[in-house]
Amino acid sequence: MVSKAVRVDPRITRTLNLLGDALRDLIVERGYDSITVQDITDRADVSRTTFYLHFKDKDELLFASMRRIYDELTSTYKNRLQDMRSLAELEEFACNPADYEHVAQYADFYRAMLGKHGSAAFIQQVMNYLTNEFIHGIIEPAGGSAPQTSVPVEIIAAFLAGAEIGVINWWLQNDMRYSPAEMARMQYRLAIGGLQGVLGMMNGSGPTEPSGEENHERT
Repeated sequence: MVSKAVRVDPRITRTLNLLGDALRDLIVERGYDSITVQDITDRADVSRTTFYLHFKDKDELLFASMRRIYDELTSTYKNRLQDMRSLAELEEFACNPADYEHVAQYADFYRAMLGKHGSAAFIQQVMNYLTNEFIHGIIEPAGGSAPQTSVPVEIIAAFLAGAEIGVINWWLQNDMRYSPAEMARMQYRLAIGGLQGVLGMMNGSGPTEPSGEENHERT
């Protein structure tokens, strides 16, 4: 039997979008900490009762609203890596600037959330989301699996996720002086060497470890 997708009432979708938009606007204006549920519902012109039908607090609303955006971004590439067999194909894929274009679109929001008046809980949620996407959307389809790696896949993915958040924060704090395409290319260059070494990606080889002689030469 083929399962049918559950159709969401458009009125509910509209309400969720209004609440998410209201919260993001308020974050830019005031910072995150000072915002109350009443502030959000007033701005969205939605009742508190309706708010609590869907969310227990503003933290849950925040990540639910952003997750819908992230899911749209990631849905475009989840199946592409399975057919990739060369570094040229991987580079073309990995240098896609969509993530940085998204950050540019919501730049004021991310500056606020990554700043001193942001939310550590939100950053952790994004970190968890990115880590999961790196594992299931990139590393595993590209040929990386725990038995073949010298570093656990979860640690590799967490490293990549943390690096992406750090680079994005630097970009935002430095006037976004490079284009989204340039940022995507630089992030790829930073990541690919380590991934090739640990995962043996795209070439069928196992992980490589530097010899003691090589380490001595580099010191």
